[in-house]
Amino acid sequence: MTNVWCVRAEFGSYTTQFVEGGYVAIGWMPNSDLSRIKTRDELYPLYKAEHPDDTSNIVIGQQVGQIARFLLDVHARDYVITPAADTEWLHYGAIAPDPSYVYAAGNDGCPYRHRRHVTWAAQRLKRSDFSVPFQNTIRSSLTVFAISQRDEFLGAIGETAMVSKPAAAEYDPYRVVLEQVLELDGKEFAILVGHLLTALGFEGSEVTGKTGDGGVDATGELNVANLAKVKVFVQAKRY
Repeated sequence: MTNVWCVRAEFGSYTTQFVEGGYVAIGWMPNSDLSRIKTRDELYPLYKAEHPDDTSNIVIGQQVGQIARFLLDVHARDYVITPAADTEWLHYGAIAPDPSYVYAAGNDGCPYRHRRHVTWAAQRLKRSDFSVPFQNTIRSSLTVFAISQRDEFLGAIGETAMVSKPAAAEYDPYRVVLEQVLELDGKEFAILVGHLLTALGFEGSEVTGKTGDGGVDATGELNVANLAKVKVFVQAKRY
């Protein structure tokens, strides 16, 4: 099935290079040619070698997860979206047939060396023409992520034959959120739980998730009207 992805260009800073050069790109490991990578586990030692100061397994897991998506989960003929610098316009195109990965010199104005060839469409899409859920998805802080509103996008570009369900299907916010949560790996989910603790009013929320932590993935402290403080220890399970 054709999937739809978003690959950011550093808040649109390198969108022009993406479109004119016919690619999408990521950084993170500029000194490692990743053309022979076959599994996510192969990325960990390479990432740690280039980022020795990153000691948090949570951060490492999140970054490696995005690199793995870019290399291994985005397939030939999948669609990819890149927001323009002005944020209102969305460029889109199709990932070129394999081998589409190239380890580039990074001398064209875009420093990101890990690239996937893209055939960009001549026209752009207007963000405001899409549903609010779609627009919220595009606002994700991740660099590489899946677009859960696949059918809406395919309908907008005229690929109605590829739509898997009726375009007029009733919007189910619970299902949409659940699908996005299930796309996260375990470490990314723990990070989400940490943000939720902060949103609920817990102070000093921290994601732990390290060896020997007794199963504790996050902690936080709730100040109850300055009368009492409640410490919470969270074990995150994404099922």
